[in-house]
Amino acid sequence: MNFQKLGASLSGASKRGFTTAAKYASAKAAKHWNWKTKAVMFTAGSGIVYQVVDHQLHPRPKNEVVEDLMLSQPASQRKERIVVLGSGWGAVSFLNQLDPFKYDIVCISPRNHFVMTPLLPSVTVGTIESRTVVESIRSICPHATFVEAECTGLDPQAKTLSFKKSTRQSSSREIKDGARTRPEFTMAYDKVVVAVGAENNTFNTPGVNEHAHFLKEMKDARRIRSAIIDAFESAANPAQSPEERKRLLNFVVVGGGPTGVEYAAELADLLHEDLRESFPTLKDQVNIQLVEATEKMLGMFDKEVSTATAKNFKNEGIEFLGNTFVKEVKQHEIVIQRKGNKNLESLPASVVVWATGIKCRPITNKFREAIGLETQNNFRALVTDDHLQVLGAEGVYALGDCATINKAPLPATAQVAAQEGKYLARHLNAVETEYSEKSLLNAMRRQYWSATGMLTREPFQYNHKGSLAYIGGDHAAADFKNAFGGLAEQTGIPVMTGKLTNYLWKGFYFSEQMSVRTKALLAFDWVKAKSLAATSPATKSQPPGEDASQVYPGPRTVAWGRSLSAFPGRTHQLVRGIKVDHFRGRYLLQSTEYPVQDDAEVEIDRSRVDPCPVYPMRKDLGDFKKTLTSKGKPAAREVVALAHPRDQGISV
Repeated sequence: MNFQKLGASLSGASKRGFTTAAKYASAKAAKHWNWKTKAVMFTAGSGIVYQVVDHQLHPRPKNEVVEDLMLSQPASQRKERIVVLGSGWGAVSFLNQLDPFKYDIVCISPRNHFVMTPLLPSVTVGTIESRTVVESIRSICPHATFVEAECTGLDPQAKTLSFKKSTRQSSSREIKDGARTRPEFTMAYDKVVVAVGAENNTFNTPGVNEHAHFLKEMKDARRIRSAIIDAFESAANPAQSPEERKRLLNFVVVGGGPTGVEYAAELADLLHEDLRESFPTLKDQVNIQLVEATEKMLGMFDKEVSTATAKNFKNEGIEFLGNTFVKEVKQHEIVIQRKGNKNLESLPASVVVWATGIKCRPITNKFREAIGLETQNNFRALVTDDHLQVLGAEGVYALGDCATINKAPLPATAQVAAQEGKYLARHLNAVETEYSEKSLLNAMRRQYWSATGMLTREPFQYNHKGSLAYIGGDHAAADFKNAFGGLAEQTGIPVMTGKLTNYLWKGFYFSEQMSVRTKALLAFDWVKAKSLAATSPATKSQPPGEDASQVYPGPRTVAWGRSLSAFPGRTHQLVRGIKVDHFRGRYLLQSTEYPVQDDAEVEIDRSRVDPCPVYPMRKDLGDFKKTLTSKGKPAAREVVALAHPRDQGISV
């Protein structure tokens, strides 16, 4: 037998086997990864195509400096110029929908960025970073020419706008440099859209402009954030007197609307989640007061929402002062007067945030005077027809907080301004112009607009989509009454409150972000805030404003009851070795080593209490039994409830 030939044969067979196996493994791997590669390539390709098409449909201006200020060229040889005054919700919604092949679009505003105003309360406490809620107008509206300037006048007969000279220093600088110069100029227009918004209404209350903070711009949020830090650092000074420390830790919010409520809620979250490590003693001395002239907060919402907000504020430790009027704001206090009482009271405060409402800006009043007060007889805003054209001024349109539709006023909200901006752009896109640039892609887009009804000449119709507000403690409130054509009432959920609604609140404002960049930053900020604020169950077991010794005052004897229908104040139950502590709308389970029997008396030793998970609150006793688990197993078969300690003569 030729062993050499046999060995060579076996070796060849082995090599062929390994080669076949390698080819099979390679083919299997290619088959396994092929769909993933295709998915990545398809996604990347789609993104590139979208960017190319979007760039073609939003052509950049040939020159970033506006040429031919007075429109010397005839209308048949140029695009019509539309000047947009403002950079808020209405202006940006209008700019994004307007056809740049028909119009020469110029946006002029003292602010060169858009601000996501509903998220400003989160910026004041650092939950969201300032860069997350701002986006450059040149980035989100690249097809428009932007000019940073402040309008001072309108001539509706000559169709011109005037802009004032400005040499004021930038808010980010304390030195005097030569970087900021704004010469005055006059610009002609074919059409102008006034979307300058509104300013805070002080109701002529003395001291508001000098000593209170507003919350409408990014600089306001930064100032409030700085003031909160200053208050805590001042209170931590060892030479501070107890009276002054108490004043420094008292924060007052004036106004029970969405802005005031959300700021107070964010401030309470800051205390309960972030400052417990930095200022563990001072945070228990903080007092937050919300002052409102009416009897309830969030008065524009359903009554059920107002009630739920008041209840949640009580759990969060926020004091609500209803039917209370602010008579004066001083540097170290505010003077208030309660309804039905002639006496004035003083509330010491370090930071006062004024969020009581809005009024028209001085430039809006100048426009009213230029058009004629006989026609523009509403001192709150510019009066328009149902196509948003200002009465008495041809080619002048107005939308948002600075405008009101004649005989059909709408609330001054971002939702209204955004819908008006989209409508006006679609309405003007349908208007014929003498000159228009040629574009195959734009022609296809206009065919799509025409087929889907996006080129409209119909009057403006507001479609209410509900109202949302954050109320603290990861809870939010939603009022969907009369929203979506009554769909919410038909589905039985006209009003929603709680943690689930908070996810709805976050999802809505996430979708409203103007760019992918701000969407990514917002998601990162929310994840970061929750990750860094996470604490051990022992820390969470302490209700706001109390330490462990106050919650568990040592061994004591308590009597048993049978009712589990209500939980007034801080109620304790023992469930066969499980201690339940109720606060801030949650059940906190804590295991003990005591075997508990019905109608027994037990001494609670806080040194022998171990933390357990947190479970959602259940109003129904049956549901509460089902959810009462420990390590995946039922914690108890029977539930017996404690009477409130106060009923047993025990001080808490």
